[in-house]
Amino acid sequence: MRENFETLNGGRKGKIKRYGDKVIRPANEWSSNVHKFLDFIIKEGFNFVPKPYGFTENNEEILSFVIGTAYNYPLPEIFRKDDMIIRSAELLKKYHKLGKKYIKVLNGSEKWMLPKVDPVEVMCHGDFAPYNVTLIDEKPVGIIDFDTLHPGPALWDVAYAVYRWIPFTSTENPDHYDDIDEQIRKVSLFMDAYNATLQQREDLPKIMVQRLNALISYMTAQANDGNEDFAKNLEDGHILTYKNDINYISKNERKIINGIKKG
Repeated sequence: MRENFETLNGGRKGKIKRYGDKVIRPANEWSSNVHKFLDFIIKEGFNFVPKPYGFTENNEEILSFVIGTAYNYPLPEIFRKDDMIIRSAELLKKYHKLGKKYIKVLNGSEKWMLPKVDPVEVMCHGDFAPYNVTLIDEKPVGIIDFDTLHPGPALWDVAYAVYRWIPFTSTENPDHYDDIDEQIRKVSLFMDAYNATLQQREDLPKIMVQRLNALISYMTAQANDGNEDFAKNLEDGHILTYKNDINYISKNERKIINGIKKG
């Protein structure tokens, strides 16, 4: 199996390889807990996620390859369609229903890559973005890369998904597409499809800012601890981009809330 492989694109360049219908990735201290969760949701009928097959002698995790295509930025035109926004929100809602059920399984001693966030409502994917969702026939159906899995509020996951799928970015961000009015219209579509509550709509901009600040803190800490991948992200100016987006969201907070509460 080791002779013929395909190196997959992703955040850990050159470290994720596909061998036929299996994927081998570096394992971490939280990987066994992620595997337990994946086994749970697969047994519940959510099949478009990686199926875990244990670990190699070199501390690598073995997972099934999830069929479909995932895209990174700059995203192709299909991601600007309303239908894509709606379907991505519906997929996240379906995932959260199972993530809520799994909360009862936790004993509190589990290790996760990202810290638990209170109030715990679901198992947050942590990075529900286009590059971690596979498309079949231009429809989002599969979810991959559960390294960032952790317990937290549903809105914590929704906020980051909105940031990535709309994408809700400042005009200075190279991934920026639409003006503020069109962004808000798409956020409203997402929140409607997710069946978000009025309180979740009111809190969304604030939680988006908190989520991005948490990302900045995590990336900085990891880079300072010698993580080369995160050090490269800092070197490439990712944190400045996130700070610009935080300012953009904060500046437009009331306009965002007014625009999405009408739903």
